[in-house]
Amino acid sequence: MNEIKQSNRGIPYAEPKRLSTKQRVYTQAILQRVPHNTQETVDISLKLGRYNIFHKVETETPKSELTLTNEELNNLIDYIEEYYYPLKENAKKFISIENETSVSLLLKFKNIMKNKEEIAKALLENELFTEDIQTVISAIKKNKALQEFENEIENDNDEAFWQKWFDNNKWILGSEYLKIIEERKIDANHIADFLVQAFDGFVDIVEIKKPSLKFWSETKDHKNYIPSSDLVKAIIQCQNYLYEIEREANNIKTLERLKTKIIKPRCLLVFGKSKEWDDEKREAYRILNSSYTNLTILTYDHLLERAKNIMNKIESNNETNSDIQIPDNDDDLPF
Repeated sequence: MNEIKQSNRGIPYAEPKRLSTKQRVYTQAILQRVPHNTQETVDISLKLGRYNIFHKVETETPKSELTLTNEELNNLIDYIEEYYYPLKENAKKFISIENETSVSLLLKFKNIMKNKEEIAKALLENELFTEDIQTVISAIKKNKALQEFENEIENDNDEAFWQKWFDNNKWILGSEYLKIIEERKIDANHIADFLVQAFDGFVDIVEIKKPSLKFWSETKDHKNYIPSSDLVKAIIQCQNYLYEIEREANNIKTLERLKTKIIKPRCLLVFGKSKEWDDEKREAYRILNSSYTNLTILTYDHLLERAKNIMNKIESNNETNSDIQIPDNDDDLPF
């Protein structure tokens, strides 16, 4: 039975561990528990020593000695746990199992290896090529993003959250946009949520507001629905952005900064929700949008419905062209 001993000063320590013995020196490790008078916690330190051997007699006189503090010891343990086995197995890259997500990923890969013959057979039977697999994976990711989008619409997230979300899921803004430009600054005083490059190669603007903002005013004007004060402010902001960016159309520095031309820019304003609208509000919305030549207003529900239609079309095409069934989520996949 192992035993925790106690030094003359009353410090508990583990049985010393001989790490190696050579002709003239031996190396030894001792773990010890260091209590603190002012706090409830304790530290564990590690003393590493290399000691002399004279005429085959071992002494306690250290040739060299090092005591690692609790912090140093924990960092050393983490370092060894992370890199020892990858180095031993001569791995080039590896995944550290640090949390439940990593464990789940490892188990999924393990399941793939168990079923690799069945997977290979299915790929051969369906004559799947690399682009087919990429299409399926892309569709799965987009379906998951849509589920997240639909859930988050009901939460009171701020504009910063949605700016980041759309930056990670650019495709949901619409197929007319080629890419989001890294630069967001129109000029020294105006910064848009997104400057985007449309498929025609020119700059457009995307402005993001919260879905929780009210779209219509509480009261009508001559029996007509009118935009809420928040929506009016957002529309004016978009119009100011369009005006300012058109002023920059001939500014060489701005064009070099954006790396694309500015010709009659358009703006997409994402604002509020429309799921509960009746026919009268939908008609008012269509009239409102038709009054602008270079501004389009879409609610979060409009974006969601449009994205769902895109995904349904993709899935319909896949069902027509092959036997592939794209699941709503990845629970039924072997990876």
